[in-house]
Amino acid sequence: MNTIPQTSEKNYITGKAALNVPYEDGTFADWHFDAVFLSGRGKIRVAGQDAPDTIKLLGNYGIRECSAVLKRFGVSLQAGEKVYVANHIRALLDMVLASVIKKRLPEHVTIEDMIDSPQERRELQAQITALKERITDQVTLSLLQQWQQCQLLQKTNPAKAGFISTT
Repeated sequence: MNTIPQTSEKNYITGKAALNVPYEDGTFADWHFDAVFLSGRGKIRVAGQDAPDTIKLLGNYGIRECSAVLKRFGVSLQAGEKVYVANHIRALLDMVLASVIKKRLPEHVTIEDMIDSPQERRELQAQITALKERITDQVTLSLLQQWQQCQLLQKTNPAKAGFISTT
């Protein structure tokens, strides 16, 4: 079993590990919970420590306390221990920002693989729209827009087309 790192509302689990923490209803964005949290081999990144700090761009959006959910799925925690984790949209945005801040196109981050519900897609669109207004570096902004456009081009399911605009 992996040791869960100490977290807070500013230093929370993010990235692929966060995508493997289900919502309270049991919904996952990724399906490798055991490999990440129970195998002892999963990589757990913490924002502001071994993953970029995105608080200035995203505020406290999507950061949730998940100790009850983790316990329910078999993770051992100390009594009263709180574990803060990015929700699936925040985790995806953190992954995208980690790349674009380093001036890299985040081709490894695909919406289609991680976000299924129309409601989450609308929420993601709203967050990207707000994020584009906060980014002042033109290269970073351009890379975010290129990534967003790539997501549109990769769409293979017409029933979900138009879920995200580039404006």
